[in-house]
Amino acid sequence: MTRAKHAEAMGVIVLPPIMDRTISGTLVSPINAAFVDNNGFVIEGRDVARIGQCGLQLLLSALLTGRMRGSSVTIRPSQAMLRAAEIAGLEAAFGWSGDDHDQ
Repeated sequence: MTRAKHAEAMGVIVLPPIMDRTISGTLVSPINAAFVDNNGFVIEGRDVARIGQCGLQLLLSALLTGRMRGSSVTIRPSQAMLRAAEIAGLEAAFGWSGDDHDQ
């Protein structure tokens, strides 16, 4: 099973190319640990080629949890993540208008 790569010393969680329901479930613990271990962290999505609703929900939850805890959570989306957020009507919730790494 594919898992996200973790660089906890740097406060970065690198997302895998496919963010389906199964993979999203495996990311809950690393994201929770990042809140405990760091004052802020980055979720790097440049490799994400496909993301489903569960993946979007997980990322939105991480952002909202960060706001509630006063922790900085930065998500660097891929084009696929931008498109999925747009289709779901969530681009404003993420604040991702055109901010991607596919250039």
